[in-house]
Amino acid sequence: MNIVSKIAATVFMVMMLVAGAGCIKGYDTSSLEYEISSLEYEISWLGTPPTESKAIEMKIAQEVSPYSGTNYSNVTLSASVDNDSIRIHAVAISSSFRYPDLYDFTYRDGELILLGYLLEAIPEPVRNEAIGIAVQNYEISAAFEAGANAYGTPSVKRILPETAEKFYTPKTLLSVTWMDSSVSALVDMDNRQVVEVWIGN
Repeated sequence: MNIVSKIAATVFMVMMLVAGAGCIKGYDTSSLEYEISSLEYEISWLGTPPTESKAIEMKIAQEVSPYSGTNYSNVTLSASVDNDSIRIHAVAISSSFRYPDLYDFTYRDGELILLGYLLEAIPEPVRNEAIGIAVQNYEISAAFEAGANAYGTPSVKRILPETAEKFYTPKTLLSVTWMDSSVSALVDMDNRQVVEVWIGN
């Protein structure tokens, strides 16, 4: 792969990770719908929680969400000081999935900002269906016929609407990527179609 293709593939993967600086600001506790006690999953901390841990938990409960129709069983948080803000990493898991969902936040002055995410907690039937839709795409199949490696197992990641809007429309999509051959497709599962393709040379 030449240097231009490597750069293009790297930029694509970074854009898949970066969520677009979504934020949740201060809230009125009298009208807040999210109550920690009513969550369907447990929130826990690695190490000593920050003094604002309860406020952070309430905000993160509004920000993290599993694949449609599924539930998390646990969300584990870890915090580190980053200048005058708190960097928070969230790992959301479910016993139903092989992979976790990862979220990266920063918290400062009562404001939680989503910096990025890597969401792979996807049901296996959905994962396999997304791969099947991707390989039936003409551009993808042509790339494999031209010599791209189709034997490696692709990664399948959930792309949130705010990121998907940059490429298609603001709705949840799935990204199917063969990293060894720099072949990637964005799949609209509702319409069962590939809506964007990236191919490195």
